[in-house]
Amino acid sequence: MGVLTSRRSMAAAPFGGLFRVIDFPLTNLAMSGIERVGILSQYRPASLMDHVGIGRPWDFNGRDRELTFLPPYEGVRELDWYRGTADAVYQNLHVIRRHAPRDVLVLSGDHVYRMDYGPLLDRHRRSKADVTMVFKHMDVGRPSRFGVGVLGEGNRVTHYLEKPEDPPSDLASMTVYIFRTEVLVEAVRRNAEVGTTFHLYNEVIPSVVSGGRVIGHVHRGGWEYLRPLTAWHDAHMRLLGRKGIGVPLEGVLTNTESGGYGDAPPAWFDTSANVSRSLVAPGCRVSGQVRRSVLFPWVTVEEGAVVEDSVILNRVTIRSGSRVIRSVVDKDVEVGEGALLCGEENLVSVGKGARIGDGSILKAGTEIGPWEVVHMGAVVTPKGGPR
Repeated sequence: MGVLTSRRSMAAAPFGGLFRVIDFPLTNLAMSGIERVGILSQYRPASLMDHVGIGRPWDFNGRDRELTFLPPYEGVRELDWYRGTADAVYQNLHVIRRHAPRDVLVLSGDHVYRMDYGPLLDRHRRSKADVTMVFKHMDVGRPSRFGVGVLGEGNRVTHYLEKPEDPPSDLASMTVYIFRTEVLVEAVRRNAEVGTTFHLYNEVIPSVVSGGRVIGHVHRGGWEYLRPLTAWHDAHMRLLGRKGIGVPLEGVLTNTESGGYGDAPPAWFDTSANVSRSLVAPGCRVSGQVRRSVLFPWVTVEEGAVVEDSVILNRVTIRSGSRVIRSVVDKDVEVGEGALLCGEENLVSVGKGARIGDGSILKAGTEIGPWEVVHMGAVVTPKGGPR
């Protein structure tokens, strides 16, 4: 995900003008009546932990409701770092034992979709499945970007392959699993002994499919798989279309305090502003042109500046006369007067806190890292030359 995840986990990545990606699964959990949630986070978790806190926006703090971060910790070895998703679950089996659930729902925290897990859990129990997993009909491609399953009689998963070269179906795994607790415990214990990648999706799930009862459910709603960065950008561009992405943003719960959204005034547009087919969040001040773009809170677009086909994150200032075309600009960036970010063939991406000097040109495919400074009038091409 390039600059977008150089200082944050994917679950903490902004999405949709106001939200973080993790807001979607947390909202799903809250609306499904699931009251005990653990977040297994290893990669740069600070912003994620700051955003989620104790789960108050999703009503996870209370006598019978609980949200807990479960990061790696110093244990019997010098550092029990998570080797993979299966190992992360294995190292937290004591948490599962404490709650003693009948079933465990395992989700990816970095996909955008809406789902009520309640009916899924009911079907899982009625079918007496060891594991229930959710699929989505997709153009999986060859080779596939996804795990791909094949459903047989009674929606039983007969085959599952992780990112196969020649996909046997168009059913992409959404990384939503319900395990019978004893099946999960035994599977991750076994994986800890004989695994090589220590991941659920490419070791545990295929082993249970080959030796257990795994049932598939096909999700009919929208689902956005946001990797790589171009997919994240494309999802925002589709969000601006008349049909959107099929994932309703209404009712998604978020922490407005962590980003200061709750204190932001309504967006302000000058008489010189020209805005079309765009999402403009509270706190923005627009005097220039904005077309087919998403502006997160507190963005300033000065008079004479142009923003097209771009996603601009919080507190970015785009100075007069600059042009930002098909770009992703992270938080707290300043784009100087007369600068050109030209991502028409390949995205231009600018990391958090960077400074783009007046009159500078960032050619297609350029990536500027967090806090980097592009000096006034510089011409920057992608590493390795133009693409």
